[in-house]
Order: sequence, then C-alpha cells, then structure tokens
Amino acid sequence: MGKCQWRLSFSRAEIALINSWMPVQQIAYHILRVYVKTERLTESVDNSEPAIMSNYHIKTLMLWACDLKPRSWWTENLNLVRICAELLNTLSVWLSDARCPHYFINNCNLLDTSFSDAAVTSKLMSIDETYLSTWLINNYIGRCAQLCPSYISRLFDDVSASMKLHKAISEIVHWRLRNSLYELWKTVENAELTIAGKCVTHSITVHSCVYWMKELTKIDKVFCVYFSTVVMLYIARKICLSMNGFSDDWIDILSTVLLPNFRPYCDVLYSILSRCKTELNTSHGCVTAEVCG
Repeated sequence: MGKCQWRLSFSRAEIALINSWMPVQQIAYHILRVYVKTERLTESVDNSEPAIMSNYHIKTLMLWACDLKPRSWWTENLNLVRICAELLNTLSVWLSDARCPHYFINNCNLLDTSFSDAAVTSKLMSIDETYLSTWLINNYIGRCAQLCPSYISRLFDDVSASMKLHKAISEIVHWRLRNSLYELWKTVENAELTIAGKCVTHSITVHSCVYWMKELTKIDKVFCVYFSTVVMLYIARKICLSMNGFSDDWIDILSTVLLPNFRPYCDVLYSILSRCKTELNTSHGCVTAEVCG
C-alpha cells in the first residue's frame, strides 16, 4: 500500500449523466470550461504551484446543478449568460468556503481546506450578465468568427448595437450550417483513405487491430466496421498471393475484427474460420488460381 495509491473512478457514470443532460445544460458546461481555461483559473498565476481548480470541479458543479436546480430554472426565459453567471457565482462560494462536495461520495471535499485565493474568489463573485456577455463576444464568438470568411469576420468590427450583433451571429450560424455537410463528407473521405493506407503501409497484427478498432470506435462505430472490412480484404489478397495458405496469424486477426460484431456467435464463427483454414490449405493452389483469375 505504501507504493500504490488508489482512486475511485466514476467516469462511466459521469458519461451516462452528461449524455442525459438537456442541450442547454451541455452548452452551459462547455461555456464554463472555456471560461475557466481562458482566464487561467485552472492554473496558478505563475505555474509554480498546483492548479487552484481543475475541469473536474466544473464537472462537479454542473452535476450538482443539474441535480438540484428544477427544470424550469434551465428552460423558462432561457438565458445561457444568466445561467453561467449564476453557476460561476456558486463556484465562488465554494472557493470561499474551501468546500466542493463530491457528487458520488458523501463527506468528501474536492478542495483543500487550506485553500485561499481572494482574487479568484472575488473575480468569480463579481461576474454578472453584462460582464459575461461582453466576455463571450470578445473571447468566444469573436474567435469563432475568425474561422469564417472575411465578409463574416468583418461584421464583428462593430457589434455595439444588438441588431448588429444578432446579424453577425446569424451569419456565423448560416455559414456553419451550409458547410457542415461538406466538412462531414471530407472527414469521412479522409478517414477512409487513412484506414486503407494504414493497412497497406503497416503490417497488420492482432495488437494493431485491437488498437485501431478501439480508437476508431471513439470517433464512430461505422469507422470500426469499415476498418474490419478493409482488413478482411487485405487478408483475402494475401491469401491469393501467398503460397503458404491460411496462416494462424490471419485467423487470429480475422477473429479479432469479426468477433466484436458477432459476439453472440463467436463459437460458431471461430469454427467456420478454422474450417476455412483447413479447406483453403488443402486446395490452396486451386482456390488461388480461381480467385486471382
């Protein structure tokens, strides 16, 4: 025990809860994270001391808010700036009291009781809707506009009137909607080329298949299925060109890419693969000539 430290992880439960949040709650969580990161509230001033807060404190704040605040607080007279300002004020109270109650563990404080930073606490407490609105325009929406064509980014040179701001933001939204389908197509095309390229330029092993399937699933399960298809075509080509028949390595690789999609039938599938290996090795010359022809 002297050599190891253990920490309880609730990551799966947290993901399930966050996925159950309303869109307004997820957007508020995103804004809070961007704010504390941009204002460097998750770091010490000179980076010489441990961070005052972490993203986990923001996540904990949102978990409690979603649990304790009534639905009407989030939906009636919807105002994201008001919601985020109030949550940041709540965070300032936590910091002032050096108390951040763990969402899952009773009587567990996520803040050091010796914590004291009057400047940060005061800054969070002074946040109101006017300040946060201005901050969002200058540090968030304005930066988003820089990614747009110049005719849109120039609109943010003057957003002193509400109508001008509304027009500028509407142009960003319209431009984003027009380009989202094209960007999705480019992403899928690049993923397909990358997956195929990896199979050609890198040796396919069980270990590499497990790694890529895990990483691709994080993006989208469809990419994992596409990867499995490419690997099967790769092995089929190798069988055609090889004089050694169906090797044990290939059957292990096929099992790796196929079993996740057919887990209820894993015993039957493995039996089929083994039989294919035997039959292909027995009549390899005939099969190779037929397939390659």
